[in-house]
Amino acid sequence: MLKQVQHDRYIMKKIWIIALNTFLEARRDRVLYSLILFSVIMILSSLVFSTISAEQYNKIVKDFGLTAISLFGVLMSIFLGTALVYKEIEKKTVYNIFSKPIERYQFVIGKYLGLALTLLVITLCMSVIVFLIVLYVELPNSSFIKYYYGGHYFGEFFAAVYFQYLEFLIIIGIAIVFSCFTSPVLAILLSFLLFAVGRFSADIRLFAEEVRNPIVNYFSEIIYRVIPNLEKFNIRSEAVYGGDISLSLILNTTVYALIYTAVLILLAILIFQKKEFK
Repeated sequence: MLKQVQHDRYIMKKIWIIALNTFLEARRDRVLYSLILFSVIMILSSLVFSTISAEQYNKIVKDFGLTAISLFGVLMSIFLGTALVYKEIEKKTVYNIFSKPIERYQFVIGKYLGLALTLLVITLCMSVIVFLIVLYVELPNSSFIKYYYGGHYFGEFFAAVYFQYLEFLIIIGIAIVFSCFTSPVLAILLSFLLFAVGRFSADIRLFAEEVRNPIVNYFSEIIYRVIPNLEKFNIRSEAVYGGDISLSLILNTTVYALIYTAVLILLAILIFQKKEFK
């Protein structure tokens, strides 16, 4: 039992080292800093738009800020995720990595966790900036906000950010799966395609029901069941106008994201295990 515990700790230590190195490498990526710069500019620009109408504080500042976090979080997940494995192969550093006592599954899991950590830090930073802007805009008009909207909905705001991060975890998994067997350009295109389908999978299903074609219904049902329903993670409306975000909804969405993420990581490991390096 003791040897098994020590062995598990040794494996986790190797995975953590890969994750930490991935996190440090991501910090030096120019694409990352470009996206962060644009996201901060977009978030700060919500202050300009919030001055247009006194009745639209919540809608403009919060909705604009959450949209910026979602947009740039998705871009970072895809662009960084699709390059993770390919960079190691292109630079031939993968040979040095596997010359050490590191298994391929440990490499994939470590890469995923490193990028997940990177997105966590960035998401937290962006959400703090948005929240400070919300406080700056709303607190001087606190009584008006409570009368007009019924409350500030700060809890709902952070719940929306949490849901967005869960979505990023799935998108990172999708990007890594594609990066394991194709080029970065094609991986980016496929990741965006899957992201778009995931965002509109429920609408595709409704459209198929309206068409009432058995073949269309069959394929739309497959898409709805197989492709991740990313619309589950969109609760910006509740964060802006208030709404019921129950504990059961948070738990169910979290479990859905973790299960889907685990399946994607497992798929990436299976593909990477069969990959031949030349």
